[in-house]
Amino acid sequence: MKQANTHPLIADYLDQVCRHVRATEMHRRIRDELESHLLDLMDEQMDEGLGEEEAVRQAILQMGDSAAVGKQLHQIYKPKVEWRLLVYVMAFLAVGLFTMYGMQVSFIEFKLDRYWFYALLGIGVMLAVTFTDYRKLLPYSLHLYVLTVGVFFLILAYGHTMNGKTYMYISSSIKIDFVAMSMYLFLISIAGMLLARTWRFRSIASKLTVFVLLPACLFVMAGSFMDLMLYLFGFMILMMYTKTARKEKLYLVIVSAFVWTGACLLDRYTLGRVLDWVQPTKEPLGRGYVYLTSMEAIRSAGFWGKGFNAPLPSMPYLDSDFKFTYLIHSYGWIAGILILLAVALFIMRLARVVKEVDEPYGKHLVVSIVPLFSLFFIWPLLMSTGMLPIVRLEIPFLSYGNIGTSLAHFTVLGLALSVHRHRSSIGKPHTFLAK
Repeated sequence: MKQANTHPLIADYLDQVCRHVRATEMHRRIRDELESHLLDLMDEQMDEGLGEEEAVRQAILQMGDSAAVGKQLHQIYKPKVEWRLLVYVMAFLAVGLFTMYGMQVSFIEFKLDRYWFYALLGIGVMLAVTFTDYRKLLPYSLHLYVLTVGVFFLILAYGHTMNGKTYMYISSSIKIDFVAMSMYLFLISIAGMLLARTWRFRSIASKLTVFVLLPACLFVMAGSFMDLMLYLFGFMILMMYTKTARKEKLYLVIVSAFVWTGACLLDRYTLGRVLDWVQPTKEPLGRGYVYLTSMEAIRSAGFWGKGFNAPLPSMPYLDSDFKFTYLIHSYGWIAGILILLAVALFIMRLARVVKEVDEPYGKHLVVSIVPLFSLFFIWPLLMSTGMLPIVRLEIPFLSYGNIGTSLAHFTVLGLALSVHRHRSSIGKPHTFLAK
């Protein structure tokens, strides 16, 4: 693409360089920088007495072969995948599948088939998202929000309730926890809406209604206070990062904190779990039973554990929420240490992804979803050892879970990888892109 007022030889040289750079969004920046250098070299040659045409030719010779320059620039700006995070995911899946084969859990064969299906489907979704340019999602942020709210209302109207929570049933044996998925969908859509011109100048009241009150009402109507608290956790972190008016930011964070506190107090199940966690020995055969059993299973495991296919401690959700307890019970403290180390390194890599992103939309995305995603790892590990109250959270990739939450975790990681993959192929940031 030849630029106006550019010497034909320089324009041809720039065209040849850009043919070797696949990151097309960088072509304009590359052309501007190379042209500036060429013009400087051209001025030096003309100062020495050369004519314009010959000065241009000498400047191009000094700059170097167009193919070599283009290939070097391609290496600098080509999208790069954070393969180490994918290696961790595959390791977690391998451990999760291996331990499932040693479990004496009811319907284990049925769950194993689903585990394989969720894993393969999730890997495909994650890779598809990873190799898609996340910036294409920005103009559709409001559409995603409206779609999420619309599906939410459909589920409330036609979904089925189990244990107080509403699910989307695909068949009699397959249910999707869209309520849990919507946490991420709301955060992803709001991360883009905060950057849009149409929302930048909205009133605080409208933002409070759309970002806090409406999602809160939907979560409460669906009977999921825990998902509401997790969503507000991610939203408050996003608001603390986003560059908006301090008064507006403070107001939204304070209201979100009040709603979070109210949800915690109204959720009798979670509140009861917290009280049981404070005094687990008060009712050792009642409310404190799970805490005490989990800690005893870990304590008695020893360094090498009870071995493959070991009898399970009598407690619920060993294949999901308490997968870490089962791992230590069967394979010992050494397995627990290795899992903790792997999770710590995995989260550190995710934190590095957040740190390395400079583009505003990408930064908003990873800041909103990565802390919440990391919490799904940290909380189940610590609650298994009695360091945190028990809540219904499965460890991503390691634990057996609902297809909706499983795919949500794969998708979120793929989105973070997409942001990281394009971090070097983005020129000068443009904050307000969505119309």
